[in-house]
Amino acid sequence: MEFFIKKGSQSPILKMKVIKDGRYDSYKIFNEELENATIRFSMKNESNGVQVIIMNNGFITERFQNNPDAPKEYYICYKWNGRETSRKGRYIGEFHIVNSMGELIAPIAENLYINIV
Repeated sequence: MEFFIKKGSQSPILKMKVIKDGRYDSYKIFNEELENATIRFSMKNESNGVQVIIMNNGFITERFQNNPDAPKEYYICYKWNGRETSRKGRYIGEFHIVNSMGELIAPIAENLYINIV
């Protein structure tokens, strides 16, 4: 996944859709676990591995659905401050989702690349 943000900017907010991973028997249990989770965000420089952000608070938001019967969709998010985007470059980000079932590091299948331009 590729994310782009301007140098020194605080927007857009970094947002990643949460995909049900099959560890839960029902959406109800999954949603309850997610709503009570702690979200942390970390980011490191791709070229030298230096950590730029270490376990800062993220948050979770629910996508508004027009159909009340549609399954809930969640996004994990991170709000930038100007210092975190002060250096141009390519970074690797990851979210840590901690709940009563343990810790999940996302994304799972591919890297989250953050490009500060």
